[in-house]
Amino acid sequence: MGLRVASCGDETIQFRRCLAATFFLNAALKQPDSTYKVLSSGQTVQIHPSSVLFRKKAECIIFDDLIRTNNNYMRNVTRIDYLWLPELAPQYYALKG
Repeated sequence: MGLRVASCGDETIQFRRCLAATFFLNAALKQPDSTYKVLSSGQTVQIHPSSVLFRKKAECIIFDDLIRTNNNYMRNVTRIDYLWLPELAPQYYALKG
């Protein structure tokens, strides 16, 4: 019986695509000042300092928790590809042509 080496590349992408399809209303784009703008509401938010993505500043993310203090912080953040949104939630996002 041999050991199977698992590649997490494709599986990770599929998992992140699934999360994007589920939390598409919680997608946010990075702004020039390193804050994020929630696409569905226009609200300005930041990644919570406890997140592993806090210093990475991905271009597009989804989140499942928003904490309101002096700032609006997103928690449980996942990096996604912006182009997945029109594909996974075409009823809400459309590519401008």
